[in-house]
Amino acid sequence: MRASARLRRLAWLMAAASLWVQAEAAVDAEQGRRIFTGDAPVAAHMRGETRALPAAAVRCINCHMPSRGAEPLGPRLTADYLLTLTPRRGGPPTAYDRNGFCQALSSSVDVGGVLLAKAMPQYQLTDADCTALWSFLLTQ
Repeated sequence: MRASARLRRLAWLMAAASLWVQAEAAVDAEQGRRIFTGDAPVAAHMRGETRALPAAAVRCINCHMPSRGAEPLGPRLTADYLLTLTPRRGGPPTAYDRNGFCQALSSSVDVGGVLLAKAMPQYQLTDADCTALWSFLLTQ
């Protein structure tokens, strides 16, 4: 096979792989949107409790989106908020990555080692669901 044919084939394979990755990201983001809005059920409990919260109480949208003109209870979870180095809850300046975000959701401790508000549920998300939620939030 000539070098130019190999380069064309390599370019085609790279383009196909890129399209596949984009399609996977879109699927992840859609599942993340469903988790955020409560259309996909997730399990959670309050810190220090073992009782599972009802599905209506663990929708991210409840606290992280404005409602009827009122500001949200929690921060708006946008890419800018999550990825920008900033002090949060009196802690040191931090930025989230996927692992830190998922850890905070399950442990109630943010990437700066600061405890999240008591009103924040502790989620039991699979790695795939947390990645999907992260992917969705990065589109916001």
